[in-house]
Amino acid sequence: MKMTNVLLAGSFLLLSSAIGCGVRSRDEAASQKQVSDTLHQMYEAEKRKDLNFVLSHLSDDFAEVAGDGNVYDRSDIQAGWADVALNDYKLSDCIFKLMTRDAAYMSCVMEVHATYRGQPLPPRFRVTTVWTRQKGAWLIRFEQGTIIPEQKKDNAAKQS
Repeated sequence: MKMTNVLLAGSFLLLSSAIGCGVRSRDEAASQKQVSDTLHQMYEAEKRKDLNFVLSHLSDDFAEVAGDGNVYDRSDIQAGWADVALNDYKLSDCIFKLMTRDAAYMSCVMEVHATYRGQPLPPRFRVTTVWTRQKGAWLIRFEQGTIIPEQKKDNAAKQS
């Protein structure tokens, strides 16, 4: 009798874990879609110079560590908005992790055709964003853009 109870309890725990994982994966997939869609909408808003849309998706305590190594906040984004022109972008090699029900990160390789004060920006970054869900909406709380150095033709040929 005791062995049967142990087996039943063990089976129940395994079944509960499997059901819980299914819910977690659905929650993670839904959150990933919301975050990814919002990120694309924000870049499209930046292309059309819609600062209000972008700011509405940044948390009040937003911070960015940019490719130049400096830290910027919302007021810096507003102040420098006219200096940046995003013409096109492409995200690839994205990873997403739902850390808690209301916190996640996404990291993607970003290829850009953009300028800052008329000068071209580096064409490739690894952009990582940390998101928190506030009042039902996913907002970027932190962003870091790391420049991916261009490979020289000699290095690329050696790695092939």
